[in-house]
Amino acid sequence: MIFDIRVHEEYIYIIPSKENTLVKASLRINRRTKKIEEQLQVKLEGKFIGSKSIAYLMGIFRYQQHSFIAIVDQKDRVAQIGQQRIYRIRSISYIQIEVFMLIQNEKQERLGTEVYQTLHGQKELMTRYGFYYSINGDITQAKQYQKHEDSFCWNYTLLNYIQENGLSQQWYFPIIQGYVEQIETVIDNQQIYVILITRRSRFMGGTRYYSRGINDEGHVANFNETEQILIINNFIFSFVSVRGSVPLFWQQDNNMSVKLSRSLDLTITAFQKHFDSLINRYGFVCCINLMQRDKELESQLSNGFQELILRQQNNKVKYAHIDFHSLVKQGSSQRLNPTIYDLKQMINETFQFYLQDNLQQKGIFRVNCLDCLDRTNLYMSKIYFYILNIQLKTLGFKLSANDDILDLFDESNKKLQSDLVIKFKSLWANNGDMISQIYAGTDSTVSQMIRDGKQNFLGMLVQGYRNAERMYNSKFEDDNKQSSINALIQDQKQLDQDIVQSNINIHVITWNVGGKLPQQQNFLQTLLNFQELSNPDVIIFGLQEMVNLNPQNVMVLSNDKNKLIWNNIFQANLQQIDSYILLAEVDLIGIQLQLYIKDIIKHRISKIETDIIKTGMNGILEFNIDDSQLSIINCHLTSGNSSLSDRLRDINDIHEKAFQQSKSTQFKNNDYCFFLGDMNFRIDLQYQEVIDKTFQYQQLLNQDDNKMQKARQILQYLLNNDQLNKVKNENQILKQYNEGGIDFLPTYKYDQYSNVYDTSKKRRIPSWCDRILVKSREDFILQQHFYNRRECLDSDHRPVTSYYTIEVKKLQKVQQIQPVQQKPQQQIQQQQYQFQQIDLL
Repeated sequence: MIFDIRVHEEYIYIIPSKENTLVKASLRINRRTKKIEEQLQVKLEGKFIGSKSIAYLMGIFRYQQHSFIAIVDQKDRVAQIGQQRIYRIRSISYIQIEVFMLIQNEKQERLGTEVYQTLHGQKELMTRYGFYYSINGDITQAKQYQKHEDSFCWNYTLLNYIQENGLSQQWYFPIIQGYVEQIETVIDNQQIYVILITRRSRFMGGTRYYSRGINDEGHVANFNETEQILIINNFIFSFVSVRGSVPLFWQQDNNMSVKLSRSLDLTITAFQKHFDSLINRYGFVCCINLMQRDKELESQLSNGFQELILRQQNNKVKYAHIDFHSLVKQGSSQRLNPTIYDLKQMINETFQFYLQDNLQQKGIFRVNCLDCLDRTNLYMSKIYFYILNIQLKTLGFKLSANDDILDLFDESNKKLQSDLVIKFKSLWANNGDMISQIYAGTDSTVSQMIRDGKQNFLGMLVQGYRNAERMYNSKFEDDNKQSSINALIQDQKQLDQDIVQSNINIHVITWNVGGKLPQQQNFLQTLLNFQELSNPDVIIFGLQEMVNLNPQNVMVLSNDKNKLIWNNIFQANLQQIDSYILLAEVDLIGIQLQLYIKDIIKHRISKIETDIIKTGMNGILEFNIDDSQLSIINCHLTSGNSSLSDRLRDINDIHEKAFQQSKSTQFKNNDYCFFLGDMNFRIDLQYQEVIDKTFQYQQLLNQDDNKMQKARQILQYLLNNDQLNKVKNENQILKQYNEGGIDFLPTYKYDQYSNVYDTSKKRRIPSWCDRILVKSREDFILQQHFYNRRECLDSDHRPVTSYYTIEVKKLQKVQQIQPVQQKPQQQIQQQQYQFQQIDLL
């Protein structure tokens, strides 16, 4: 135990124990102001309440209005590298800083259920899922890279409060998540040690369906650095490689479908950031992609990955695609071995490895499969075994007389294997199990293949069971686990931040095109008429019925042909206006939603997600401009005059189901939401009455003021009988939205290529089917400049357009406080206390 904690009425004291030679001062925490200060000599004040000896100090955890000292109670030593001792955390607890103490039966009531559950969720997370710390060394550092690596420090936010109080660096105690294990054996009468340390990045830290792909800062999901250390006598070798998700913007739902959420053009910036970071830390990078070539779910990611590698033309980045499943057959991985021998020249001449005081590693392998778990861990274990053999040969040791060293790794008869090989394979299987537990909630599906050299029938059954278990976890367990991760890595303290506000202009278009392609393809005076306002920063195209909704087209489930034509038309028009790029698109059986932005604001866009809801046929898109969240719904609701209840049910389903499978979006908490499309709301009057009223309105329009007033009264009469207007204020969802004033005729239904309402036998009642609604949070400013229909005659609907100015906000980043380098010069006077136990959370 390295610290003693004494809780007094007004203060909490953290005092280094006798055996603690790392810290030369104590801390005093004011329980009312929460100010922390270092003391060279302890002066205890106030009424004594209780005390506790602790193994490690993780920092200060803040949640809502509460603050807690996060401490390690129990630990297991798992490795030692020279004087550096590495421990796994086995139990943790919290001491509340606030002035009142809690007794057991009052805890949940006083703290509140949410806080209480958060603390217990963190306990489970940190004791089950591989958290480690070290004494006499920074556990975030690989041997070669003698620099603290912030991305691997999982208690970073817990240490923030210590830094904010200006305490010296001696109080900076990092923890990592990942896996650490040490094995030891004897070769030729020489004791050797192999230590494996996997450090998982806290950036995009999460479970597998919550955390996929890349983010705008260039961080990727499930990024792990694995360092293998070999110690023989005074020689210390090290080799490092990494694994991480495919560096594209992509999502995967519980049904296993994969979709790119951002075009490659809009991915390249984040992609380059990712590789710049790798090169800056490690040097050369060789990407090894293990995904299947003939499986569409994976091939689209591989194709995008390879294309961006080619685009960036970086001579420090190489790429190799090795189809793992095409080579690993019948439970054997031997056919992978030639692909590793192909890396021999790169390992020996380019990358090399670290040898203390002699060699520096100059590059790394970046390995991935879809999840970066099973395939990745097996392949990496073979690379590292190959490296281990080279390192041993450097000192004159030989693992095998056979030059094909990987045959020894694949040997299933343990009687033919040395103690080192058996332990090494177990070491890597354990590593794969823990990384898989962290990300997917189960052990690895190929652990047996690593441990035993092959996978038998029972192993295949276990693999199937674990895949099913992962699916269960994704549906029922990951939410709570992700909440605990978020609470740990996201600082809950509300910091004072400057907010920079700016305006964004948005032009919205909705049009049911009735399965028709336009005869007139110049839309500058219709769909793209901005009425002398500036060119918008964002343009939203929402189309419905891009194909005729007949049974044949519904079964084909494709808009591809017409979509390509419409895309070309839109882009040809936009090129005449300004420099716009397609940010994202969503399509579903006739529905097409496209989002264009000015090229000059693309750096302000982030967190793009898409979804489809088949109820009512809807495409949904969500994205950020700066730190403001926007969503767009393009809908085609149930048709028919008498289907009002079905339309309202569609609306409810859209808002309830949107992004239900996503693990990262907050759809219901967006700052703005644009709801547009063919909503199919009708006018509750007879056909002939509506026809007569529209004719009277047109006759009176643009005449003297008295007749104009009469025209407005006629239009208002029709609007009063519009279904949307009649139900809007009573519907819990619709009443949140606003619609601009309608001063145009109903947009549906026209005879094709004419201005005459439906003259067919069905005599459909003219109605305002095509609408644009918008809602915003109370503290956000939105201005609508116009709301008009446009006269395009190709369809039986008229398009509707609207132009808005919205206010977006950007939070000024608070400068991070670096640990102060000074250390007190005087050692604390050690004192003896009679410690009592205090009640911990």
